[in-house]
Amino acid sequence: MNFHGLVANIRAVDQGARSSAARSIDRVLTLRNWLIGAYVVEYEQNGEDRAAYGDRMITELAKRLRKDGCRGLGVSNIKNCRQLALTWPGLEIRQTLSGVFASLLQGNKSGKNDSVASASSKDSDLIRQKASGESSPSDPNVSGFVVGRELSFPSLAERAAQSRTLEWQDPAWYERLFSSLSFSHLLELSRIDDPLRRAFYELECLRSGWSIRELRRQMDSMLYERVGLSKDKAAVIAMAEKGVLVDSPSTVIRDPYILEFIGVEEAAEWSESDLEQALLDHLQQFIHELGRDFCFMDRQHRITVGGRHHFIDLVFFHRSLRAVIAIDLKLGAFRHEYAGQMNFYLNYISENLSHPDENPPVGIVLCADKNAAEVHYATAGLEHEVFVSRYLVRLPSEDQLKKWLEEERFLLDRSSSETRRKDK
Repeated sequence: MNFHGLVANIRAVDQGARSSAARSIDRVLTLRNWLIGAYVVEYEQNGEDRAAYGDRMITELAKRLRKDGCRGLGVSNIKNCRQLALTWPGLEIRQTLSGVFASLLQGNKSGKNDSVASASSKDSDLIRQKASGESSPSDPNVSGFVVGRELSFPSLAERAAQSRTLEWQDPAWYERLFSSLSFSHLLELSRIDDPLRRAFYELECLRSGWSIRELRRQMDSMLYERVGLSKDKAAVIAMAEKGVLVDSPSTVIRDPYILEFIGVEEAAEWSESDLEQALLDHLQQFIHELGRDFCFMDRQHRITVGGRHHFIDLVFFHRSLRAVIAIDLKLGAFRHEYAGQMNFYLNYISENLSHPDENPPVGIVLCADKNAAEVHYATAGLEHEVFVSRYLVRLPSEDQLKKWLEEERFLLDRSSSETRRKDK
């Protein structure tokens, strides 16, 4: 080992320790916040003197905690903690208070695997275990919330039993959620009222590893509405029943794509190469918008047929679909000949670029606007799957998205009716 190697090794140890400590602290603080919220909810329901404080209870609580030296627990933060407990009342904690935090700091020694929907979380056994050798709390004022030596929140348990949850959202799921996501993530998710919509973002956070900034961006751009409702209703139902986001071309391809990160406005002097360059200049953000598992392969990919050169704007590979994804950029509205051009590209890719063990390639025509009926007739009957998606350089309004979703639903319903008629 030379001196540079010594520096590198010590730097790796230092960075690893800091990262591990930060994750442990974040888990502890998240659990602390849920417990604070749980105590507040329990008191609001069963506190012996709650009537004496009434609506000002949380304000008085914040003042007293500040006086007692508890930092960071102002009125708004206490309300956030309560929101956390009310949103996920099914989190089970069967330990003494000090045992909970001691367990988290010990780390996971079980070596169990976990899956998205049902397996135990990294800390699930630790959260459920019972700490030995600890005496009951000495303060008589807290005994009403403690059964024996374990924490107990009857009001939350009752709420969990009555709340509308999905079948796969069991205690192990909640434990994994709390051990994997930060308090900021959970607080953002807790503001979603619709359980199915919230479950969609919970799954995507875990599978895609979104930062809090990316989570907010995807929620602001109404990703659930763009993907979950407009593309494949069966996939949404499967998610609700099994806790698994089904990967198929119709769920992976989004419409519209929100490209506000390129920082430009639509203008007459734009060219398709300008759009392509802007996307590549912001490739990381573009891949986030495309969705997980997209891997960049090439730009202006040249194919030569009959002595003539043709160029595919962008080429990606999708790991879950096991398929090449070709993207053709168009500045104006969709025209029917674009679908035929993309099918031509996909035929070539299928024979010359895709590997034998891969699925057929998929095409995306990315354009500024489209007519749903024209897209329907232009893409029907093609050998390969060709999708036409719009792009926006600013976040769409909710009314605009609702209008597009109504168009998609109309086409989906009509397609289903035609299929049933043919089957008769």
